[in-house]
Amino acid sequence: MALPKPPRPEYSTTIPSSGKKIKYQPFTVKEEKVLILAAESEDMDEISNAIANVLTNCITTPGVDVYELALFDIEYLFLRARSKSIGEKLQLRVTDHEDGTQVETELNVDTVKVKKTAGHTDLIELSEDLTIKMRYPDLNFFAEGVKIDNITDSTETVARCISQIVVGEEVYSREEMTVEEVVEWLDGLTTEQFGKIMQFFNTMPKLSHTIKLKNPNTGKTFETVLEGLADFF
Repeated sequence: MALPKPPRPEYSTTIPSSGKKIKYQPFTVKEEKVLILAAESEDMDEISNAIANVLTNCITTPGVDVYELALFDIEYLFLRARSKSIGEKLQLRVTDHEDGTQVETELNVDTVKVKKTAGHTDLIELSEDLTIKMRYPDLNFFAEGVKIDNITDSTETVARCISQIVVGEEVYSREEMTVEEVVEWLDGLTTEQFGKIMQFFNTMPKLSHTIKLKNPNTGKTFETVLEGLADFF
């Protein structure tokens, strides 16, 4: 006779980007093993796949596709599931970059939130008859990061995150165009117009937490900002 599956508790939380309430369960031992092996590999693609697979198994609300969520949604939901699975306490070793001293500290992951900027919008009006609707970077950006440090990387990142281009009454869906076609279109914008689009990335929500600690060697207080799942993984 096969043993019945052990019961798993269920919890509720809210997806930061949409405000939709969902239910989820904590990791199983098997899933925790998968995450540990991925972390030990230090391969970002392997870690990304492990997170996606584990979250897919943990989220019980029908219709939630992990691959369609914003990256900061995934980071937030992963921390919530981790908290209910392993415990809310996370041991960290933080470096004071002034002298390289490392300080051990404990963080309650339940206090980590997705921070939002007032006035942020995914609708970018470039002119009276030209509007762009953006979508947030998704899991595909986990391994490589959101690259906006130079104009070439920024243009490709924007092209991948555009959802629609609205010209007058005409709506052009990103799915109908290649990245190369969108990059070529973006190259025709003015610097001011492109700057407006970049504000979307500069102000978009992000998983962030500031820690203030005292350096035992200097006696000075320093702070560090943890951002993104890699800092909490």
